[in-house]
Amino acid sequence: MSNELEILQRALQREKAARKQAEQILEGKSRELYELTQELKNVNTKLQEGLTEKSSELQGVFENLVDAYVLMDISGNVIKMNDAANELFGYDIDKEHLNVLSLIYEEDYQYAMSSFQKLVTKGSFSDYQARVNTKHKGVRTVHINASLIYGKKNQPIAAQGIVRDITEELEQKRIFEEQKKQLSAIVENSSLGIALTQFGKILQTNKAFQNLLGYTNEELLQKEVKDISVKEEFKESAENMQKMNDGEIDTFSVNKKYVKKNGTIFWAKTNVAAVRNTDGSIKYQVALIEDITEQLEFEKQRDRLVKNLEKSNKELNDYAHIVSHDLKSPLRSMNALLTWLKEDYEEILDENAHHSLNMLIKKVDKMDLLIDGILRYSSIDKINQPQQKVILNTVVTDIIDVIHIPSHISIEILTELPSIEGDTFRLQQLFQNLINNAIKYNDKEKGVITISCEQKNEFWEFSITDNGPGISKKYHDKIFQIFQTLDDKNESTGVGLSIVKKIVDVYEGKIWLDSIEGEGTTFYFTLKNNSFL
Repeated sequence: MSNELEILQRALQREKAARKQAEQILEGKSRELYELTQELKNVNTKLQEGLTEKSSELQGVFENLVDAYVLMDISGNVIKMNDAANELFGYDIDKEHLNVLSLIYEEDYQYAMSSFQKLVTKGSFSDYQARVNTKHKGVRTVHINASLIYGKKNQPIAAQGIVRDITEELEQKRIFEEQKKQLSAIVENSSLGIALTQFGKILQTNKAFQNLLGYTNEELLQKEVKDISVKEEFKESAENMQKMNDGEIDTFSVNKKYVKKNGTIFWAKTNVAAVRNTDGSIKYQVALIEDITEQLEFEKQRDRLVKNLEKSNKELNDYAHIVSHDLKSPLRSMNALLTWLKEDYEEILDENAHHSLNMLIKKVDKMDLLIDGILRYSSIDKINQPQQKVILNTVVTDIIDVIHIPSHISIEILTELPSIEGDTFRLQQLFQNLINNAIKYNDKEKGVITISCEQKNEFWEFSITDNGPGISKKYHDKIFQIFQTLDDKNESTGVGLSIVKKIVDVYEGKIWLDSIEGEGTTFYFTLKNNSFL
């Protein structure tokens, strides 16, 4: 009996020990479970916060996406659109139903269907470009990248697409390409040689440049600028190129020699302009080359001709003065001898002899006037007087006060005459000759001469009118030629109106006349307005 009791007690002790051990294990596991629960709660909180944050970020991205975003079901019904999509397509899906099939442009329908099939079979498509119908903006061209959205069972449940309106972009590209073609046509057909270079290496040339040098474009692409330049003259261009590379200048122009393929040399005016990158460094240079060989030769010939002409003019001027001196001296002697002869033999000579002597004296006087006229005519365009303000009202008034005007002739200035920049002496000669002519040839009992002026665009137009005998139309051009006169009056040399025309020519004007025989004549002349004050 005692043995059984002992066995029972040991069993109870073992049970207590086992229970205590189980309790300790359970307590440990409970503590671990509690700690794990708390940890799971913390993780769940963090996950919830992260999910909320990511949802907020995603919503921000969705709302602020520059391109249009469209979410639709598998049947094409639009579920959601961002603001950019609303703006592009013009629909508010909260108020109206929209299926993407209604947006497809009719002519692009087959292309749209094949792209949608690709989306269904492959799960996405990219670089889709087609036209769409919008509610307010009409037909627009768009670029779309789309992809399917899958559910838990890996079945497609929706589709999404990023849509970009490229209408303006395509139009700008079209305009750019058109301008590019136009520019290429201009460059290729330009009479100027055009070359694109980079640090002395030839990158591209036009036909004119190839023709100038006798190379093909392919041959020129293998060369540098120095290869087609005269070595001795390359230095100046190289210095300018260095300044351009250093950013000191953007353009320069030089006259330099080029060497053709056949070895001959020609002169060319070369204008070089820099095309720079955004950081200011040289991207390339554009050179315009114009063959000026003939031009330089022409300029040399012109310089020689000008020098020869100046020499000839000086010689002619000197000759005119020498001849006039040599002619005037015997004329004076002839005049003196005839005067003495007339005085010494006044009582002996009959009326016919006196008349003959008087005629000879007048001829001598006329020759003297003719020589003076030649001298004035030859010096008109050779007197380099300083330009000054000339008040023509004063000039003409002074002429009227100084010259002899017969009592039966009146002169009136009808309009205010302008002030001009010029040579007082020449302008005085101009008006005095015309006024003297109007007086000298007036045959009326009461002669009337009027002077007026009016502005005609770039010129002032002057007129001097008389009521004299008039001039036949056949003489209208001839009278401005030197030594041309309409009658045999002794005092007429035929130089006066030629001097008038030469002065008008100096002032870049024209002279002409209107006349009615028996009623009178109007002389018109113009002087360029840009020389007036």
